[in-house]
Amino acid sequence: MRLSAFADNRPFSLNILAHYAKMDFARYAAHLELFVEVADRGSFSAAARKRGVAVSSIVRRIDALEADLQAKLFVRSTRALTLTDAGMKLLGRAQDVINRLVDARSEISAFDERPTGVLRVSCLPTFGRLHVIPVVAKLLETWPNLGIELELTERLSDPATERCDVAIRVGDQVDSGLIATRIGSQRWMICAAPSYLDHYGRPATIEAVADHRRIGKARELPDIGWSRVTSAGVELTDSARIFRCDEFEAQRQAALSGIGLAMLPNWVVASDIAGERLTMLFDEPTREASPILILRALPDAPPKMRVFIDAMRDMQV
Repeated sequence: MRLSAFADNRPFSLNILAHYAKMDFARYAAHLELFVEVADRGSFSAAARKRGVAVSSIVRRIDALEADLQAKLFVRSTRALTLTDAGMKLLGRAQDVINRLVDARSEISAFDERPTGVLRVSCLPTFGRLHVIPVVAKLLETWPNLGIELELTERLSDPATERCDVAIRVGDQVDSGLIATRIGSQRWMICAAPSYLDHYGRPATIEAVADHRRIGKARELPDIGWSRVTSAGVELTDSARIFRCDEFEAQRQAALSGIGLAMLPNWVVASDIAGERLTMLFDEPTREASPILILRALPDAPPKMRVFIDAMRDMQV
């Protein structure tokens, strides 16, 4: 309902006007968030599937937003959904508005010491499966009003600009204004299954690794995996890398199956080495440990964020 309907109606009190102002603003904020979601996903149906609602419900709310703004935001056709000029201008500002609202809500909720609401976490897929999910299970059991939304991605999410409360990253971070909490250190380890070593023998030196079957990424990126060995002066032939996969968990499973030697971070294989399912052969030649960090944008972490950070720090990667 528009405030203009009451602007010249004196009998209505300021409290009633304030009530309608709050109602319209809350509706506008909710519709604005939906608008960003539809624009990002490119269709009403995709947004409806994510929210588990009917497409008609999404369309009605976008219609209401367009009516409030008195502008068309989308060009609608049977083949595509594209933004109008007004939609493009709104999208440029909408995400910043949403982020500010989320930050304000988080800071205000910090006055309540009980963790509540949804915490959005972004991290590497293997790290999430091995280390975050066990922590999440304990937190959700301890705090019934807490929810976790976990994004498993190789992409570097930015809590300052995205709908992400915390991001877990490995390595020193450039000065981005984000607040970092160290929860562990990453070291690279060359390891193999006992079954592989029984069949092919154990390399006596790190140089002898060149004579063995290897597991690695499809593309040997600088400072990742076996490239750290070659940068230390050890020559490795590409043909010996017989199993290639860009996902750490798949490399770990290949090593456990006895396919070849693997060079993986300690947080991937530490439990397997402790359980003697894998044998550590060599620490990485550079002997440099990289920090594992939880990054956040809010200077005053709300309770839901604090309990997560504390739990991850106690994990001691």
